[in-house]
Amino acid sequence: MRALHRSAALPALAALAGAVFSASAAAQGAVAPPAESPDRGWTMPAAPAPAPISREEFAARRRALAEQMEDGGVLFAMGRDEAGQGSAPFAQHSSFRYLTGYTEPSAVLVMAKRDGKVAEHLFVEPRDPSREVWDGPRFGAQGATLRTGIPAREADGMMAAALDSLLQGATTLYTLTPEQGRPYLSTEQQVIQGMRQRHASITRVVDLSPRVLALRQTKTPAELDMLRRAIFITTLAHREAARAVEPGMNEFEIHALIEGTFRRYGAERPGFGSIVGSGPNSTTLHYRSADRYMQPGETLVMDIGASFNGYTADVTRTVPVNGRFSAEQRAIYEIVLAAQKAAETEARAGVTMGRLNQVATGVIGEGLARLGLIESATGVYDCAGRGGKVSECPQVSMFYMHGLGHGIGLDVHDPEAGYTRGFAPGSAFTIEPGIYVRGDVLDYLPDTPRNRALIQRIRPAVQRYRDIGVRIEDDYFVTEAGVERVTAGAPREVAEIEALMAQESFWNRERRPEVVEWYRGVSPR
Repeated sequence: MRALHRSAALPALAALAGAVFSASAAAQGAVAPPAESPDRGWTMPAAPAPAPISREEFAARRRALAEQMEDGGVLFAMGRDEAGQGSAPFAQHSSFRYLTGYTEPSAVLVMAKRDGKVAEHLFVEPRDPSREVWDGPRFGAQGATLRTGIPAREADGMMAAALDSLLQGATTLYTLTPEQGRPYLSTEQQVIQGMRQRHASITRVVDLSPRVLALRQTKTPAELDMLRRAIFITTLAHREAARAVEPGMNEFEIHALIEGTFRRYGAERPGFGSIVGSGPNSTTLHYRSADRYMQPGETLVMDIGASFNGYTADVTRTVPVNGRFSAEQRAIYEIVLAAQKAAETEARAGVTMGRLNQVATGVIGEGLARLGLIESATGVYDCAGRGGKVSECPQVSMFYMHGLGHGIGLDVHDPEAGYTRGFAPGSAFTIEPGIYVRGDVLDYLPDTPRNRALIQRIRPAVQRYRDIGVRIEDDYFVTEAGVERVTAGAPREVAEIEALMAQESFWNRERRPEVVEWYRGVSPR
């Protein structure tokens, strides 16, 4: 079925490729695909080879944080411990990485402010050949100093004495973690508690993590460059996945293709658990299992993001499993796309995410009403409130129940000024509207006269569009020149998607469907 429309789609794909980036990009040193690739003509804008974010930039971040400290204060911040991560690749605590650039486990940053001057110390795991033969080489104190520019020493048996010496006479202990807030104390909170008990001069403990999060809201040019590369790799994965999707494949095949593409092009890891859900699974927002066999007539939602040098993209595309959108799929898809484009037109410096969400929700509401899935764009229904009480909820929320977007950066949900005071140059964020027609959406509504009437009116439409889930998510940068949609290389128009899916998949050339079928015998579902 896919092969029937493959040749006819070639001109459309060629037009798409030419429109994504300028034809002069290759001449300027842009990253171009191999000549035989279906992505020929699609390139990344010219950019020099990436370099690590400089030690000077990390130092500037620490200086900005030190300005929030009073004289006589000491900052104590622990990086993430390797315990609990098992054999998974280690991922440093985002704010610790933001301040130091140090990516090995069990590190501690100490900053002591005396007479207006700040002394910095980094405690790191010592070199240990007996451990390195198992886990690989460590930086050690000398390597950590060279990498970060912070005077480093080994976190050995003398570390406690060194910390006590730095804390002598300190009046305020600053941390990057709340002193309490959970039924139990974390390792860092236990250490802080012990410091307070040993040093009577410490009269208060102040959590500076909100200050670090505020600093992280504005991305520097170096950070935006890392994000751009993460987005480019994610876009490559989306394009490969769209070409590969066919009825009868299992979701895990596409999941493997996506994450394999990430590593193939130098991403450290997925920035979050990849979401690859087809049919009814396309209506589950954070579906993780990725083990269902895909069928003709279904949609496939792929919400994915590569992490490159710690910075995470977040891009979602929805495709028809058989390569062509049905009338029902297209109707839902076009509403979501219109909502995203409407939000895009509002995105600019000074505008909040709340405003974008208001605009997008209005478009979705009008679209759902046209399809008969809700009574009106402003209609309400009786929903279950707290304590079992019935309250009113927007009918739109039965099919669109999440926020419109979020910041991106070191975390997939990164701090962002657009949440409160408005987007600003240095903002990096997503816009991701969606519609999810779950087959059981009407089964759990409170039994009230209003809901019974509503169910009778909309049930035919729910049956018509059931199990269609659509989400479209793009990444955006705010610069002095305006707002840039950085994910333009990932097709989102219906014709573009169908044209891309008509292309041959190199991934599928050596596919072994008979091996994939083994999973049916052991699948838990």
